[in-house]
Amino acid sequence: MSGLLEGGRLPMVFTLADLKQQLDGDEHAAMELARRWLESGQVRQVAPPRPVFIRLGGAEPPEEPHLCLALARTFPSAVVVGGSALWRQGASRQRDALLHCAVSEDVEQFALPGVRLHQRPEGWLLAVSRADGLHGQLHELPLLTAEMAVADAARFADVWVPDRDQLDGPGLDAARVAAAERALAAL
Repeated sequence: MSGLLEGGRLPMVFTLADLKQQLDGDEHAAMELARRWLESGQVRQVAPPRPVFIRLGGAEPPEEPHLCLALARTFPSAVVVGGSALWRQGASRQRDALLHCAVSEDVEQFALPGVRLHQRPEGWLLAVSRADGLHGQLHELPLLTAEMAVADAARFADVWVPDRDQLDGPGLDAARVAAAERALAAL
């Protein structure tokens, strides 16, 4: 059974349904095997009780593409925010230590190293989308535009942002920052 992990039959990020499929539909066997892997530290459940797992394979934290895929499969509303969005778009010279993401889903437990989640109210993603506040993707996760990242950080004050002197001021459009702030003001 552990050959499923070592043999590469399961991807780095998988669900309980993926495991069940490898075990000919045996849900009990899939749950038991996932429990053993969790106890031995071979896998980590991203956010219990959601049935999404990530293989650890000695790498802590897992590589960024795997972290992003795990987040995308666990939280459909996940978006890269704060300094993480700014650095990845070249609007900051200061790199983040953790990948900062916002989600609208309820998060009771979260066990993914290298990531910090920030709760956002219902309607946040819709407001961001309507304000044209998304720009590109980071391994399947949408990123806030630089201007929306600044506005979001000001509105919620819970994300890491680089020092002002580390921001690319000329690259940030003040009018777009103000528009983003207005779009988030009602939340």
